[in-house]
Amino acid sequence: PSKNPVDADKLLAASRGEFVDGISDPNDPKWVKGIETRDSVNQNQQETEQNDQKAEQNSRNAQQNEPETKQSEPITQQEPEKACAACGQTDGGNCPDCGAVMGDATYQETFDEENQVEVQENDPEEMESAEHPHKENAGNHPHHDCSDETGEASANVATEIMWPSYFEPGRYENLPNEVYHSANGISSTMLKDARISLMYYHGRHIAGTIPNEESDALLRGRIIHSYVLETDKFADEYAIPVPVPEYVVTTSNELITIIKKYNASLPSLMTPEQMKEWIESYNSTLIQPLSVSAGTEETGILYGSLPEEFRRIPEGEKHTASAMKACIKEYNASLPPLLKTSGTREQLLEQIETVDPELAKKERAKSLPYNISGTKEQLTEIARKIRPELVTLEDWQKRQQEENAGKTFISADMYEQAKNIHAALQNNTDTARLLNHPDRKSEISYFGFDEETGLEIRVRPDIEIRLPYESICADVKSVSLGYVRQERLKDRLHREIIERDYHLSAAMYCDVANLDKFFWIFVNKDVGYHWVAVVEASQELLELGRQEYRRTLRQINEALETNNWPAPITESYTDELNDFDLRRLEALHLA
Repeated sequence: PSKNPVDADKLLAASRGEFVDGISDPNDPKWVKGIETRDSVNQNQQETEQNDQKAEQNSRNAQQNEPETKQSEPITQQEPEKACAACGQTDGGNCPDCGAVMGDATYQETFDEENQVEVQENDPEEMESAEHPHKENAGNHPHHDCSDETGEASANVATEIMWPSYFEPGRYENLPNEVYHSANGISSTMLKDARISLMYYHGRHIAGTIPNEESDALLRGRIIHSYVLETDKFADEYAIPVPVPEYVVTTSNELITIIKKYNASLPSLMTPEQMKEWIESYNSTLIQPLSVSAGTEETGILYGSLPEEFRRIPEGEKHTASAMKACIKEYNASLPPLLKTSGTREQLLEQIETVDPELAKKERAKSLPYNISGTKEQLTEIARKIRPELVTLEDWQKRQQEENAGKTFISADMYEQAKNIHAALQNNTDTARLLNHPDRKSEISYFGFDEETGLEIRVRPDIEIRLPYESICADVKSVSLGYVRQERLKDRLHREIIERDYHLSAAMYCDVANLDKFFWIFVNKDVGYHWVAVVEASQELLELGRQEYRRTLRQINEALETNNWPAPITESYTDELNDFDLRRLEALHLA
């Protein structure tokens, strides 16, 4: 059928790479909830030149085929002109400034015109997050796809987000931890390593000769951060400890108990002693063989007791001992044999089988009891024969590993510590106000450039609250200062800030993320003593951190240019006494 001008407009829109309901394939992997990925943009740019001519030709043909609607339908049915929500440009598609230049750096959902109006009326925060990207890092990302036309079918397509390997300057939400920590740019943590020494920085972050070791303290810090800041996502990242069910067999003693119980239920077997008694009783019913080891006189008496047919020495011949013994042996050979009463259980059973096969068959039909000694693996194998459904601790742990693949396993005390610290933070008025603020954002990633050196830098504040009159940032820090007198605690916290370069990170966060105020939320992690202190960074402290992080960036830049990464000590020196030692020396001289 012929196409009207509206259909032709849709063809042109599709040829430009926009999603058009009824024309675009919603199952195409280039669509991420109605938004183009960078790959799809590149592909569309290559296809646009080929499709434009064809679409324009179809448009001309459609207009020629429908002369009656040529004048009226463009006025009454033509779709409203599309405008970029961020910069106001029209013409539809992707505007030059906000278009999908970055692709992967703009993972925001777009809406059709009806949905946009609803959002603007009901959720001003969404409007704020859609500000133009060139306004000092405002908005969710530095560039976002300004096309507001999506298809309902594409909205239901769940495509895994592919984060870029390189991040342009801007603001990124929902960036996974592993993606952020492997991204381009120097973080404040890396700057702290450079302040150890440039040699250390080079070995840790460039040459890779210094491994990143996971300590218990670092792991606990990450657990606390995740549980406090993103409680709803905690179970997605960490395997929460669960108690071992009662049906799980955990020890060797439990395995032995199972085997013993099974053995006790079996019909009792004849013991070797019982078999010997049975054989001896049977042998006692038999005619006993005569001795062939007696002396001549006794042998003669035994020979005389033989039945007639075994006394084979002719009358008149001399009855020698050997001849009489030969006759006795012949007699003994004619008797039913006696069963042996020595040997293993199976050998004794074979003896019984020669005279009582039914008894031996019945005994062999009985199940033998299992051995209750051996390694845990051997005992487990036996117990599985008895109870095929048996679940050992190793089985249960393996199942937990499979069910929680990709998650970090934590101990029960780590989980309890995180919960207790979370409760302590919520019970503190100042902290709860920050954590529960409706405008709080957590773990937002910022990428930028240092103006002086041009080095790429990145930050990731724990808490970000942007208000109409100021922007606030906060970092949660767990410390272990349980045994410090309260009048000295503020001094110790200041020392903690300076020694660990927290002020350096604070200044860097404020500069890169364009934040006005910075707070530390200190929480003591000692068991049962979770006090909380909210500490604001003064402007002087931020300026100190700013000067120090910029100086460190200059040092890194110089090292990159010269490929010289000096050690912490580069010259020989003479060790001198400090003031305390000088006073000690003076006191000793006066003594």
